[in-house]
Amino acid sequence: MGAGIIAVAFQYLGVPYKYGGNDTAGMDCSGFVRKVFEHFGIDAPRRARDYINFGKPVPLDSIIPGDILLFKFEHKYVDHVGIYVGNDEVIHSASKRGVIVESLKYIRKNLVGARRVYIPSNIYDAVVEF
Repeated sequence: MGAGIIAVAFQYLGVPYKYGGNDTAGMDCSGFVRKVFEHFGIDAPRRARDYINFGKPVPLDSIIPGDILLFKFEHKYVDHVGIYVGNDEVIHSASKRGVIVESLKYIRKNLVGARRVYIPSNIYDAVVEF
């Protein structure tokens, strides 16, 4: 199931960063994740801090591609989200760089949690076959 989430996420590679944005003209981290899950009919949170209660918690040593990664960079609450793509990499909308794939080794110290969203197979199959 994660492969489909990643395939949708990769469609947004190169979209510029824009605070509060959630379309191809520009998007921030939560706008990006929300847009990816929107493809599957899932109403994801608009703010990064709200992802702490979205989906099911996943231990960091058990993450799989498609899981949502939660970060704390500047605040005591989750202030950044991305999607795990495998091979110790995350796709996210980084300020000043837009939607990129980045190694977790550079931001692992800020990683504080992961969440998994289950997509009904009938919806997943319809989206992935586009």
